[in-house]
Amino acid sequence: MDGLGTTLKLRRMHWQMMLDDITERDMEEACGLVAGVDQTSLEVFPVTNILHSPVRYRMDPEQQLKYFNQIDKNQWEILAIYHSHPQGLHGPSPIDIAEASYPGVIYLIWSQIHGGWNCLGYLIDKGLVGKVEIIQIEVEIDERE
Repeated sequence: MDGLGTTLKLRRMHWQMMLDDITERDMEEACGLVAGVDQTSLEVFPVTNILHSPVRYRMDPEQQLKYFNQIDKNQWEILAIYHSHPQGLHGPSPIDIAEASYPGVIYLIWSQIHGGWNCLGYLIDKGLVGKVEIIQIEVEIDERE
């Protein structure tokens, strides 16, 4: 994926699954995976944040491996990694940028705006010479279940 002109298509129920997850874990950064094909979501996998931190996340490695295997078995792709910023930063944090390690995977970052949760998508491209490029990605909600 080159990131230019890319739109991530999320089914309404997947958007809601992520929203429910981050709302439930609002005192820490919630995190998880979005899998699918052709930039369209087919499944959301909430993953435990083993740091239980309000400013940082690290996915439980056993859960992450289990879901990676399930994604491979179904011949899906990892379309996105989502996490929340309960402290309110509305884009990738310096830690998010430093720890971004999946080129071509969209980072969905949930933050609170005007008292409600909102989500924006980003590609974080570290390039070959250490130059970081952050590209905002359009997230389209498919209202059909």
